[in-house]
Amino acid sequence: MGHFHYPRHFGLLGAATVVLFLLSHWDLLSDSLLASFAINGALHALSLSLALRAPQKNLRKAAFIALAAALSVFTMYVGIIGLVLFAAVPGNGRLYMVLGLCSLSGAITYGSLIRIFWIRKFSPRLILGLAFLCLLATSLAFFARAYFPALGGWWLTAVWWFAFSGGLWFFDTHPDALRQPKYNAA
Repeated sequence: MGHFHYPRHFGLLGAATVVLFLLSHWDLLSDSLLASFAINGALHALSLSLALRAPQKNLRKAAFIALAAALSVFTMYVGIIGLVLFAAVPGNGRLYMVLGLCSLSGAITYGSLIRIFWIRKFSPRLILGLAFLCLLATSLAFFARAYFPALGGWWLTAVWWFAFSGGLWFFDTHPDALRQPKYNAA
């Protein structure tokens, strides 16, 4: 069954994607990268908080949303540092490496936050599996963005959101997904 009501979560995520598209289309966040990343983190966390199956206190939900926004801003700074660290990498290779670094670090920190707040049995192995799923999805989204200029930054965020949430749904509803089989030694 899972810890979240996933149809509600994906519906809210779809609505958040529309909000993100409209904000980028109207250039309301183009001046502030910091606010953009914070809003991106808060929107996904809000959609998760509103989809919880078990009732939780509003203060706990608000703390989760605030910490998710802060982690999203942290991911932005990881990207800025990555741009400096990978300065010697030519062309788009640098951008793919930094995007991958941001995608992985964002998924690992956010997955850990979900583990602390909502799903105690969410193992580090599952969080890493989720992080690699996000890495693959955002890399493909960045590749697609090169061929379709109309896709903006909102596109990368939305793809990351849906990859993360799809992986979360799978690992939350199939907890044995990454367990290694135990073989009989006899």
